[in-house]
Amino acid sequence: MDNKKLINDLVKSIGGKELDSYEEKVEFWKKEFLKKSSLNWSDKIIEAESNFLKSCLIKKKVLNSYNVKSLAPVDEKYNEKIIIYDSNVDSMTVDALVIPASFDITGSKDRKLHELYYCNGIKLRKKILSIMSGEKLQKNEVLITRSYNVLADYIMHVNYDVIRESIINIMECARVNMIKTLVICLDNSIEQLVEIYDVIRDYLSKFDIMFDKVILSIENKEVLEKFIEKLKEEV
Repeated sequence: MDNKKLINDLVKSIGGKELDSYEEKVEFWKKEFLKKSSLNWSDKIIEAESNFLKSCLIKKKVLNSYNVKSLAPVDEKYNEKIIIYDSNVDSMTVDALVIPASFDITGSKDRKLHELYYCNGIKLRKKILSIMSGEKLQKNEVLITRSYNVLADYIMHVNYDVIRESIINIMECARVNMIKTLVICLDNSIEQLVEIYDVIRDYLSKFDIMFDKVILSIENKEVLEKFIEKLKEEV
């Protein structure tokens, strides 16, 4: 099915007005998807959205996580294990993506949602709702689900309010599920990023053999530069 017809159907399904351009319609769908708390879409619409997102993914360049090099090779022992990265990871082949979520991950209240929730689509939202059954994530709880429409095998959802405990739980969850490569999406302060780096390094000092790569994805360029400078000062 043509992408323009797909997105027209999606926009129409959530009461969107007729927008002029295809790009506007995509942005409208994305915005409304992130806001919606109920999932009363028909199977036809859900499948249309899935096909649309898959067609978007096909157009992107596939990036193998094993080929990713760190932007900050500051720690000789862990340069190949802990990777500092600055780009979108929705087309990266990796065992698991870690996405920041609010405690109310089911969306019954305002919540923090990452771009990757959009890439995974409604199917991921329905899976979360079926698992949580009205419950909320605890402060440092990790929820692991399969992924949809991205190249990772799993999605790990975590509330980053308690940084140290959350990161340790992420690493524990990855280890017990035999996840060798994972991307952790971060938008924290520089001080928190340094703490996260230190926690992961300490964890790998005990379980190094269980992991191939832990990729820290930081898209804020200004924060990334200052974070790298801070790491160089400390190492």
